[in-house]
Amino acid sequence: MAFNDLPILIVHDRAQALASFAAAAATGRSVQIETPADLAVGLGPMWMRAFLDAITTEETPPPGPLVFHCGDSPGLVQAGGFLNLPALRFEPVAGSPPRVATALAEIAAARGTRFLLGPPPPPCWRFPPPGGRPDPTALATAAREWLVQLFPATPR
Repeated sequence: MAFNDLPILIVHDRAQALASFAAAAATGRSVQIETPADLAVGLGPMWMRAFLDAITTEETPPPGPLVFHCGDSPGLVQAGGFLNLPALRFEPVAGSPPRVATALAEIAAARGTRFLLGPPPPPCWRFPPPGGRPDPTALATAAREWLVQLFPATPR
């Protein structure tokens, strides 16, 4: 399955990322894990670098690519590249000059960073924003159920 053909799980925090890992493992599927654009604007690429470093040391390896959604901020894309984030998504505002996205893509390619343009394509599921104490089992169950709906078991 190509990078852009993977189902996307949008996560806000470590608990949701780990729930995504568990759901992917339980269903035997690869998934793409992304952060929401509004998180990038609020927390920035240093948070994403720390987030990636923390989740990649877990016992369960990431079930596919990890993408930092930079929203419509070219500066976040460039900063993410400098921090060696593996994949960056840029969603320019309507009417933005195409040369901006072209330049960002060239910069990302020169750094060996995957560059994704536009909003996350379907199939895409976003965890609800966290609140209170997350229940890891409930998070994993919700993500697993979404994946099972996408890929129902084939009868033998």
